[in-house]
Amino acid sequence: MHARIGTLTTVAALLLLSLAPVAFGQLPTARGQALSLSRSQWRLFLPEGLEARPDGGVDLLVHFHGDPQTVWNNAAYAELNAAIVTVNYSGLSSAYRVPFEDRSLFQQLLNDARATLAARPGFGAETDWDGLAVSSFSAGYGAVREILAARSYLGRIDSLLAADSLYATTASDGTALDSQMARYKSFADLAAAGTKRFIFTHSEVLTFTYESTRETGDELLQHLNLLAEPTGETGLGPLEYNRRAKRGGFELWGADGAGAEDHLNHLRYLGEWLGDLGIGAATLPGDFNADGVVDAADYTVWRDGLGEQYIRADYDLWAENFGESISGAAVVPEPASSALAIALAALFAVRRLR
Repeated sequence: MHARIGTLTTVAALLLLSLAPVAFGQLPTARGQALSLSRSQWRLFLPEGLEARPDGGVDLLVHFHGDPQTVWNNAAYAELNAAIVTVNYSGLSSAYRVPFEDRSLFQQLLNDARATLAARPGFGAETDWDGLAVSSFSAGYGAVREILAARSYLGRIDSLLAADSLYATTASDGTALDSQMARYKSFADLAAAGTKRFIFTHSEVLTFTYESTRETGDELLQHLNLLAEPTGETGLGPLEYNRRAKRGGFELWGADGAGAEDHLNHLRYLGEWLGDLGIGAATLPGDFNADGVVDAADYTVWRDGLGEQYIRADYDLWAENFGESISGAAVVPEPASSALAIALAALFAVRRLR
């Protein structure tokens, strides 16, 4: 169930709404190629202009539950330069949970999408996934919770977005059942430490026989010993926030609204958060000031924004791409002594943080 509702008929209607195409102001219409994969529930979308990096790397977003066109449009709004796989099964969270209890299925999905992309013009055998983000809306968490149970996937996934999308059984002590929260808590720990990104959003929709997204959000905050601060910020479309919490790469956004439409807005305006997942950046990786060159100025931007806009893992992007430039950008060589001093300072700063 996904809202303050009382009949199975209403539940089914809400599920159908979340899978129906929608068009809203402020969102562009995504252009690109939609490709079928080996399973009818999986679709691969290649945004117009998508190109592999020189080493063949391409970022990937895998989204569970929601109309594909809506997801693609929101990715276009966020200017996400990444391939997108949408996964949709018919039913409640168990429809997502049961297939992905097979620990090999997520890897099959990744392999299938990679092979399909590699066969497209402009790509090739060296094409492989680079940054990997997973997002879910509503019932889609059933799949994500099973995927996070595998240590290899927990390490492989760089970013996670739970868009009003984590429910749990109520335990005897009145809180969310620990066994159903443990995997999300592990990812939250990594995000708070700055090695991952985890964006968690919730509405105020009530659930009466299990823990709502607000309540599972409270559980994550308690686990991290983190307090949410009240806020009156306005988001994309009708989204209005009532609280926010942040530590390292972990963010919680609480939004007003306790009805079905309020729940659906977390899918309809997914672009509000997709751009903060750290994948599919239109600029060169490590080019934090977006001037087309990865140089010492980007290290300064990273250092000044550490803990707020950036995390420690972003330093690796800068270090790996130092000296790279987008065609047409001016590269100004630095004296050897200056470059060495910058590198030593950066290395010292990162070691001190660790």
